[in-house]
Order: sequence, then C-alpha cells, then structure tokens
Amino acid sequence: MKLRRPVWKLIYISAVILGLLCVSGCIESGQPAKKTVSQKEFSPVDYSKTENWVLLPEQKSSCPVDVFYVYPTIVAQPHEPYMDWSDPKTQRKAKSVSVQQSGPFASICRIYAPYYRQTEITRALQDIGVKREDRKFMNLGLNDIKDAFRYYLKHYNQGRPFILAGHSQGAYVLLDVIKDDMKDPAIYGKMVAAYLFGFPRLPKTFPDAPHIKLAQRADDTGVIMTWNSEAPGVKNSIFTGPGTYCINPLNWRTDAVKADASLSKGAVFFDGKGKIIQEEKNFCTAEINPETGALIVVPLKKDKYDSRLLGKGVYHMNDIYFFYHDITRNAQDRINAYLKK
Repeated sequence: MKLRRPVWKLIYISAVILGLLCVSGCIESGQPAKKTVSQKEFSPVDYSKTENWVLLPEQKSSCPVDVFYVYPTIVAQPHEPYMDWSDPKTQRKAKSVSVQQSGPFASICRIYAPYYRQTEITRALQDIGVKREDRKFMNLGLNDIKDAFRYYLKHYNQGRPFILAGHSQGAYVLLDVIKDDMKDPAIYGKMVAAYLFGFPRLPKTFPDAPHIKLAQRADDTGVIMTWNSEAPGVKNSIFTGPGTYCINPLNWRTDAVKADASLSKGAVFFDGKGKIIQEEKNFCTAEINPETGALIVVPLKKDKYDSRLLGKGVYHMNDIYFFYHDITRNAQDRINAYLKK
C-alpha cells in the first residue's frame, strides 16, 4: 500500500498525535495562551529529590534488572508551555499512567520513572521535524530526561543491567537518549533491551546512530523494538508506512508469519483510575503487514479498541495493553539471555 499524503502533512498530524496520546481521560483542555516562557528561564531539575520522580523502587527489591520508563503526554494546556507536576491532579495522572504502562515489568524489575517538562501540543508542533539545535521548546523536556537518565546511572543503577521503556511520545524521547547518551559501549552494553512502544514509523536503519540494533527475535539483547497495532484494512495510518520497522509481540518475528491467538499470554485493561477491569488470555491474532510495517491485530472478543481521535481501526492506545503478559514473558526471556552472557 502506497501512502500519498504529503510529507509535511504527515509530520503535522504525527506531531498532534504524539503530543496528545495517553490513556483515555488523561488530556486536559487548555485556556487562552499566555506569554511564551523561554527554556533559558528554567533551572535544571534536581533529580536527587524524590519528588521529581513519578516512580522509584522500594529499597528491599531484589530484582537484578532495572527499568527506566518515560510516560506519554499527561496534559495539553495551551496556557502553559510545559508540564507542571506541582499540581496534585497532574501528579495523580502521571502516576496512574506510569504504573499501568510499566506494569508488565513491575514483577521482574525495579521501575524508575522521572517527571519531565513536556511541551504542550501547540508549541510541540513548531518543533517536530526541526533540527534539534533549532527547536524552540521540546529540548527542555528531552534534556530533563537526559539529566534523569544520567542521575539514574550515577546514583541508582549500581552496575545493574537495565531496560528502557516508553510509549508514543515517551518512546520518541527515549530514542534521542539512546542516540546521544548511549554511544559509549560501556553504557549501551548494560541495556538488556528498549521497548519503544507505538513509535511512529521507526526506521529500519540508523545511519546517524550505528550503535543501535533492532530486535529480530525473542531473546536478542542490546536491541530496540516497537510495533503499531491496527485492524485489517486501515489505510494511511500516521504510525505506519513503507520502511517502518515492526516486531510481532506474539511470535517475536519481523516477517509476515501470522501468530495465532493461542500464543497470546494475555491482554490487560484498566479503568480511568488505574484499576484492572479485564484480563483476556488468547486475546488476539497478530501478523505484520510487510508493506506498511503495521501489526495487524484481530481480537477474538468483539469490542471497541480504537478511538475517534486516532481513526477507525488504529489501536495505538492499546499497544501495551493487548500484549501485557506477552511483554512480561519476553522481558524475562531477554533478561535471562542477557544474564547468561
């Protein structure tokens, strides 16, 4: 399937989605915009303070591997250029989303999730597709995550291997961290894997970052991976297209071999308050469309899994939830493979 939509339009729409994506009910509408605040007016976040972390593990945890997790956009308020987590409501949303999305790793890893100053959507639109040195807003949040990751490595990691995880915009930020902060083999060598869930049109090669490797099977390590879930027949999705990388989270292949629902370890769904309301084993079939890189998902239980915001048949909101227990099993397999080396 060929995409005929102009590139600039795809970039624009992708920016909208990246800025707004979160679990249902996480976006707040804004008020009239105030005067723009320059990034230079902000001091670095002090990540030695526990209040600047959404999640930190209990000290008694004996898990041998960490997860450094980055949440997607929590609010969209045009009257403020950046996320402010001094607001208790924003804190609750950030924690709820972080607990849900990092949940597949929680039983086998220590979870570290920093707050960061995300750019609200209208300003993010100005920076998408712009060279990093020319961005006006988004580099503040990216630099926060870099600072948090460096603090984590220096003060929390203590030599343990780690997994990187984030969905949509969180995945988008993490890729820049991998490109910039993990060129050192000593750091990259500690990475078990990076789960960049729902990354829009992740390329199959990285000429600007040759140290990056893409996952090709269930137990390779030091690799990054993603998938974008869609119903059959979706056309012109902003998340997929020619040249898009994808791995199938039911059979962990990158080709078009279909995975039967019998391989599904189980989907998990939450209410708006972070409570599990449904678990379904053998939830769906899944196969990769080799032309678009989309993960074609067919749930056996008929229900509404797409959203009006993203378009009919686009299951982006459920990239993690459809494969919740599959992710847990795979993370354990990759950890086992890593520890055997």
